[in-house]
Amino acid sequence: MKRIIFFLIFSFSHFLFVHCENISEVFTSMPDSIFPLLTEKNRRDMVDFYNNRMEAKVRNRLNDYVQLDTLTDDYLRLTLSAASAAEMKLLQTEDSVEIICLIQSVTSPVKDSRVKFYSKDWQRLYWLEMPTPETTAFFAESPDSVTRDLRFAQRSIDDLRFVSISIDPAEPIFTFILSVEELEREQKTIARRYLRSLRYRWTGSRFEIVTKD
Repeated sequence: MKRIIFFLIFSFSHFLFVHCENISEVFTSMPDSIFPLLTEKNRRDMVDFYNNRMEAKVRNRLNDYVQLDTLTDDYLRLTLSAASAAEMKLLQTEDSVEIICLIQSVTSPVKDSRVKFYSKDWQRLYWLEMPTPETTAFFAESPDSVTRDLRFAQRSIDDLRFVSISIDPAEPIFTFILSVEELEREQKTIARRYLRSLRYRWTGSRFEIVTKD
């Protein structure tokens, strides 16, 4: 009986530990291969600095600055360099298991993002992928008189197809924005006239589009 009671207490304590694990613990315990230029000490220092209301900036292995910009229980954002950034968020699944969403973005000269999903022990979840909307989905409906110009802009962007993705720190909503920085001036003007962002909400099992701005 004592063995059973001990086992139950141990199991319950382990459940509480896993359930209460926050993004800081996930971030500091991640494999170095995720961010090869950041050491575990770098990651721990940034979290400590942020929690103590200090500038959460450290030097990476190349002696460049990396900064922790935002940190909550389930979300963080990093500025990795002058031209790159990363976001991490814990997402709940339908069966209450948490998974890690990692967004790595190029921010200059053109904005583009890559999204990966992991289990809490940093095993890649290849079965889970973000939606890949068609280029036409990023354009608002237009009057017949401008249909030709709009199609011209769409064809131009199709040749490049850069999309930046960000996640709301407070809720599991992802915003997709089609990048137009690399277009010619005329094409860029046409594209910006009709472009809209797309937003998807994680429901616990899939991504559902919620708005088109």
